Amino acid sequence: MTEAPPKGIGSVIPAAEPDGASSSRLTVWAAWTADQAESRAFSTARAALAPLLAARAIKRLWLPAYICGAVVEGATRAGVELAWYGVDDRLTADIESMRAALAPGDAVFVVAWFGRPIEAALQALAADFPDILIIEDRAQALDPGPGIEGAVRLYSPRKLLGVADGGLLVGTGLPRPVTQPSLPGLWTVNERRGADVEGRNPERWFPAYQAREAAFDAEPRRCSERTLAALAFIDFRHEADARRRNWQDLAGQLHACALWTIPAPDFAPLAFPVVVSDAAGLVTHLAEKRIWAARHWANLPSPESFGDAHRLSRHCVSLPLDGRYGPTDMLRMAEAVLAFADAQPR
Repeated sequence: MTEAPPKGIGSVIPAAEPDGASSSRLTVWAAWTADQAESRAFSTARAALAPLLAARAIKRLWLPAYICGAVVEGATRAGVELAWYGVDDRLTADIESMRAALAPGDAVFVVAWFGRPIEAALQALAADFPDILIIEDRAQALDPGPGIEGAVRLYSPRKLLGVADGGLLVGTGLPRPVTQPSLPGLWTVNERRGADVEGRNPERWFPAYQAREAAFDAEPRRCSERTLAALAFIDFRHEADARRRNWQDLAGQLHACALWTIPAPDFAPLAFPVVVSDAAGLVTHLAEKRIWAARHWANLPSPESFGDAHRLSRHCVSLPLDGRYGPTDMLRMAEAVLAFADAQPR
């Protein structure tokens, strides 16, 4: 008799469905939009970025050297000039070089990497340049704290939750999305993943996921109504608490290779980042064990002269820790990472 493949960990999150719990609980939508004047829901973060830059008449956008190509796609659509600022191998920003060059008409894109709050130096930069637009990228952040006062926040819920699309702008002076049809079969991926409860058959849903991700673009279409409905019932605290617990479990096992030595985060992380000698090799090793980790990001759009960022991209792997999983899953994943690390030449 053929042995069943192991339970899958990571990758696509099944479609979120109402669970009949109390309507008084704090939902993701309520948490993300609390005390904010406006919110606008686009189909993707890159689709939201371009009209925001155009609406604010931005001439130049400062991007961190460690960033994904989708952000560049959104900025390029808006026709703005790109400038870059450096980060070190722990994602601490080089503020001073940017501070000396900021000018009217600039915007600065700051990132809550892996869900961690924006560092204090970037918050101070925003306070010192009140006329500069600060865009706080929360694509990887479920609960990164209060953030930068006056910044426009940008969420990408499909990276964190069981929804198929979404690029949510939260702040003031926001553009509106254009009403356009959603991509065909938008929710097929999440539905197929939900039918494969334990993720043992990725061939049934992963090719559809790859096709959907490739089809996403910067067209300023609206977010799907199904995603908006899901954000209005998903339990914010339940998901945030689960992510914190899973981080603690991994931190206890993987402290030697963790990107940051944070044993118990007060933020709700996207993933647990580790730094290893061969990121591509670790991803392959884990996939063979039905553990799907990610590279954030394998191919950076920034100039190669930003050496620290590009070195980190070759060595950093993001381990999944969302609310589907618990201590047993975290232990299995940690053991697989340690086995890989032990097998590498010293």
